[in-house]
Amino acid sequence: MSENHVSAGNPDSPGRPPSSRLVEEQAAAGDLRARRFIRLVTALFLLILWSFVAYWAASSRQDAIDSTEQVLRRLDHAVEEQTRRLFKMVDVAFGAADQWVLDHPGSDPRSDRRFLHLASGFGTRLGGAITLHLADSSGNVVSPGQGLPVPKQLRDEDFFRAAVAADPSRFHIGAPLSVGSPAIWKIPVAQRLTTPTDHAAVLVALIDLSALMSLYEEERVRPNGAIVLLRRDGILLARAPHDERLLGKSLVGGQLYREFLPRSERGFALLDRTATDATEKFVSYSTMSDFPLLTVVSTATADVLEGWRRHALVIALAALAVSIVALLVARRLTEMVAVLSARTAELHHLATTDLMTGVSNRHSFLQDLYREFARSRRYRTPLSIMIFDLDFFKQINDGYGHAAGDEALRAFAAAAGECLRGMDVLGRLGGEEFGIILPSTALDQAEVVAERIRGAVTRIAIETEYGTVRFTTSVGVAQIGDDDDSVDSLLARADSALYAAKAAGRNRVIARSA
Repeated sequence: MSENHVSAGNPDSPGRPPSSRLVEEQAAAGDLRARRFIRLVTALFLLILWSFVAYWAASSRQDAIDSTEQVLRRLDHAVEEQTRRLFKMVDVAFGAADQWVLDHPGSDPRSDRRFLHLASGFGTRLGGAITLHLADSSGNVVSPGQGLPVPKQLRDEDFFRAAVAADPSRFHIGAPLSVGSPAIWKIPVAQRLTTPTDHAAVLVALIDLSALMSLYEEERVRPNGAIVLLRRDGILLARAPHDERLLGKSLVGGQLYREFLPRSERGFALLDRTATDATEKFVSYSTMSDFPLLTVVSTATADVLEGWRRHALVIALAALAVSIVALLVARRLTEMVAVLSARTAELHHLATTDLMTGVSNRHSFLQDLYREFARSRRYRTPLSIMIFDLDFFKQINDGYGHAAGDEALRAFAAAAGECLRGMDVLGRLGGEEFGIILPSTALDQAEVVAERIRGAVTRIAIETEYGTVRFTTSVGVAQIGDDDDSVDSLLARADSALYAAKAAGRNRVIARSA
């Protein structure tokens, strides 16, 4: 047994190291703060990075859309004016022909050379884009002196019936018709004569669709843009690129008519699915105030945003690469902090732990005792300590070998630890001497714990090649008293109780009050 008393200086000494548990808690807290700081900085960096990417993507996309809107609005205005001029010519031709009939009430315009000259001259001046014809009230069409192919019968056409029943000052536009062989597509326009007769009741103009197609095809945005001419009620009159299947089709159920035209007769819109080609497009549209017509100029959103998507992809990939690097760096820093914390904890463990038994070493035990002593004095709570000495330990080493002695020390530490609370502190003070700190524990309670440990030790059996090792322990117990002004007096009292236990025959517990 060690003959040296356990002693310590003043617990308030400024040179006193912190307790082992406090150091561990501080190290763990520091490690946690470092990890959180790394995560916070990384998250903040990624937030700023991707916020910039999102802002750039949104603003550059909007710039592309705004530029497209300006282009489409200008193009729509040009298409509207060119289309208006063509129909103005029809209006002029109708006005001239109707006036001729008014000025020559006794003449038959179907055969009168002067009217024939007027009609053919009008078509010649317009390069054949528009031809002028007559129809009787039954819808039979003639081409006075021109020998041009015409629709045989218009009686069942909605525009013809509307012209017959309407004011002669207004003309009516029909869905495109296929005339002649090979088929030529024409847009028919009809207006009732002011003084109709049985043989000449309605003026009919046929607009060659190819004239509009050449105009629209030249102007449309490529590769997937389109220009569409609609009657105000939604009937498609012309479209570039040309598609015969769409001519005369009603688009009144499309998104443009459902959502945008009711709000404004002209504007810029994004259509999720156009009625002509089921494609998402940006469109600029305008309704003519003087003719029952609507022009629509469109371009595919994929074409508009193709360049933006390429740039956005490059920026996103670059940002992703930076993000991955940042995350890898953060992970590496976190790992380094973890390694550093582990090494710090390992060094602290080595500095505060008895390597033989795994319990606190003498230095760490005394630091915990300093802290608990100060806390007991401050809050006036009980504090007890126990000093253990393994009986006849030298005989174990001499008779069974030092390996058996080491195993006995470990077995004692394990048995004692199972009898303690988490707040209790078990430490090896040197050799075969151990100490236990029991915070918030009175002397009588400490005696019970000491007896429990003493009994557990007597049940230890260590098998060796020289036989079974059994041993006992002597215990000295002391409680802090009002007169204890330092840890030394408490330790001295517990040490004195230990000597008394050994002197009384060992394998017993002796308690000393203040």
